[in-house]
Amino acid sequence: MNIVVFIKQVPDTNDVKWTANNNIDRTQMESIMNPVDKQAVQAALLLKNSYNAHITVITMGPCKSVEVLKEAVAMRADDAAILCDSKFAGSDTCATSKVLAAAIQNKYPDTDLILFGQSAIDGETAQTGPSTAARLNLPVVSNVNEITDIQNDSVTVNTENETEKSVYKINLPAVLCINNYVYQPEVPRISGYIHAHDYNYKMYNIYELNLPENSAGIKGSPTFVSKVYRTNEKRECKIIDITKEENYCFDVISEIKEVTEN
Repeated sequence: MNIVVFIKQVPDTNDVKWTANNNIDRTQMESIMNPVDKQAVQAALLLKNSYNAHITVITMGPCKSVEVLKEAVAMRADDAAILCDSKFAGSDTCATSKVLAAAIQNKYPDTDLILFGQSAIDGETAQTGPSTAARLNLPVVSNVNEITDIQNDSVTVNTENETEKSVYKINLPAVLCINNYVYQPEVPRISGYIHAHDYNYKMYNIYELNLPENSAGIKGSPTFVSKVYRTNEKRECKIIDITKEENYCFDVISEIKEVTEN
């Protein structure tokens, strides 16, 4: 079984730095593997143990994004590639899905299962996985909590969203979007880091993916972020001491009594 996991390098949103103009200062922020994508990597590792799967991790971004590939390889991914080209810069989810789909079609056509994190913490759109699946004409299941079984031609998963839990069985090849906080990612061993440091990562540009120049980046993106800013809202807090507010206390007690009786 061949599995591709798409991962993304994102700013660490736990330590956001701002410029004087209230824009995010990405140059002063540490970059990490998107935590939800790490869940997808761990899901693939469990399949590697159970089904002797071959795992390829792919990221799209500038050259420094290779750092997240190193982490995934240290975790025991078998292969890794970066989709790196200045013409990819500024891609929205629509353009990004074109590039990712082209990578599968042109470089990894024998992929059986494609995994994404449900969303990225720097965008939270949850669009890239389903959009990539649509371009590949593959079935997709989002909000996956667990991959329970894989047969020669199908995969069974448990899903959970805000309203319900479900079980799906879909034909392979397929795309799955893994929820956050459903797996405990492995901590790489020292030998894993040594292997990752010496690993020869593959790199593909827009021409090697057989994409037109205007299909990605700002030119290929129908949407764009016009401004990022932090709000200056201030809320006042009024503290009520119910021991001194007899009427307020009585109303609360009356409501509790009424609910209990009903």
